[in-house]
Amino acid sequence: MKFIIDAHLPPSLTVYFEGHDVIHTSLLEDGNFTTDGTINDLSIAQKRIVITKDTDFYYSFTTKREPYKLVLVKLGNMRLKEIKGYFERNAAQLIELLETHYFLILEPERIRILE
Repeated sequence: MKFIIDAHLPPSLTVYFEGHDVIHTSLLEDGNFTTDGTINDLSIAQKRIVITKDTDFYYSFTTKREPYKLVLVKLGNMRLKEIKGYFERNAAQLIELLETHYFLILEPERIRILE
């Protein structure tokens, strides 16, 4: 699987997707200033799953089916250590769910499947 981790999440989350092609927006040409439209275009062209906290992607997915697949992170204001722990515990399940689903919402107590 291929992933893009958006600017509002730390680049260190890439380690939880070992064996997959993962990039953080900080590595793109415009870095963390890369527009949502550019991220959507890259996601569709390369079949990359966008992992983000940005609710604008919720609206683009529900209206235009962009990006290719979406993981919306709704974990509140967790500390970095807590976010890393969440991904460490749940990355394998995320990958499994993304085999057949297109839109997931990560919540503190569950992973909600929207599509």
